[in-house]
Amino acid sequence: MKKVDNKNNRMSQQKCALCGKHELLTFEHIPPQCAFNNKAIFVQSHEHLTEENSYLYGKMKKSQRGFGKQSLCASCNNSTGNWYVKDFCSFAEQGMKILKDNKVPEYIQGNYIIKPQNVIKQILIMFLAADSLGAIRDSPGISEYLLNRESMAWPEKVNIYLYSNSSPKKRMLGYCIVGDIGAQGVYKWSEINYQPFGYFFTYDSPPPNEFMINISDFSKVPYNIEKSVQITTAYLKVENMLIGHYANI
Repeated sequence: MKKVDNKNNRMSQQKCALCGKHELLTFEHIPPQCAFNNKAIFVQSHEHLTEENSYLYGKMKKSQRGFGKQSLCASCNNSTGNWYVKDFCSFAEQGMKILKDNKVPEYIQGNYIIKPQNVIKQILIMFLAADSLGAIRDSPGISEYLLNRESMAWPEKVNIYLYSNSSPKKRMLGYCIVGDIGAQGVYKWSEINYQPFGYFFTYDSPPPNEFMINISDFSKVPYNIEKSVQITTAYLKVENMLIGHYANI
């Protein structure tokens, strides 16, 4: 019989990005695999991008699983996957078709048949999974809202914005505190982009520009209710890893 090393097992446990319990974490695809995130991808972390004294500076590492990270416990991964993922992927598939069929380069307009509550909850889970600090998870009401599939109690001070994007460069930027010297303001942001969309999280802060569309009202539609929704998104070009920066505006 194989001996189980309970000490090492406990040491490898970390806080789940959703429920906050110390558990063995599973790999969370960000976005889900069925939203075109099913191929190997080259990724760069903070050390690859900014730490010039590191031997990793300027290099990349290959993720065979796709875009994502170890972040959710098995229980949270399984339950939220069953509740939200399929409907989010339908939204992404429709968005990809609309993006490819679009004739106007600046704005992408289309009609979506979606379950808005399911979609917005999966997007918010992606932001929690991307946030290594746990700051988004620990913000009032967020975990409770996501762990109760029927809940419509959208967390205060939180907004989620959407834009269209087909850049080969991907952002998975967890909770960031960004200072604006000119405006003497501090912004609390997070950003994920993966074709066909970019997703932008704000906490008690404005978005980086007026072109993104606020989709937080998706939360006002009850769970599992399907709606026809007309959405117009700005096409924003992502060419670097700077949060809130786009080459065409």
